[in-house]
Amino acid sequence: MSEPTYQDIIERLKQDGYCLLPNFLSDSVKIGFIREVDDILENSRDDNYKFGKAERIGSLKENSTKRPFMFEAFSSDILQATSKARFQGKPHFTEIFVTHEFINDRGIERNGYLHFDRLPTLKFFFYASEVNDMSDGPLILVPGSHTIGEELRKQESNNEYQNKKNRIKIDYPKLYTAIEDKMVPIFGAAGTLIIFHTDTFHMGGNVSSGHSRKICRLHMR
Repeated sequence: MSEPTYQDIIERLKQDGYCLLPNFLSDSVKIGFIREVDDILENSRDDNYKFGKAERIGSLKENSTKRPFMFEAFSSDILQATSKARFQGKPHFTEIFVTHEFINDRGIERNGYLHFDRLPTLKFFFYASEVNDMSDGPLILVPGSHTIGEELRKQESNNEYQNKKNRIKIDYPKLYTAIEDKMVPIFGAAGTLIIFHTDTFHMGGNVSSGHSRKICRLHMR
């Protein structure tokens, strides 16, 4: 099977709200990428994330020198072309997040509920560890839900950010019942990339005891 083009990725985003690219990173880049992720997590002092550790490490440009493998992963030609096509130029905002989910007894974090984001964002979402089954807290998506997600997000546009409804089971229980069986977990090896628009209903990070998940993702708006 041939490698997808950025046009293929844009088409998948339009149709399904996401595009899965298994084993996207080469072995050499993946090794350095994971090392950079681990270094961030080892130095993390955050204890507010209910699922484990979470760090915001700045824009793509700010990480271009100090984290070269991460920068290379997010700056590949096909991702740059996808971004340019999606935003008709350069996005006005980029930020990289790193998380490690390994706790399951402190309650459910907001990303543990099926939701759409309150700010519309294109995410480039890398697994930095093996995510083989439901115990590993995979990203879960509802294909095609980005159209209704966009409608619901726009309905909340006049509300304060903290008051915006976006959790499907809590805020839209009838809708949740209708789409519950359409949720698709995404499994993959470290280096797997999922590109999705955050109007697409999604959730993740709910790990079982003894399991964990490491993520590195780039947000673009």
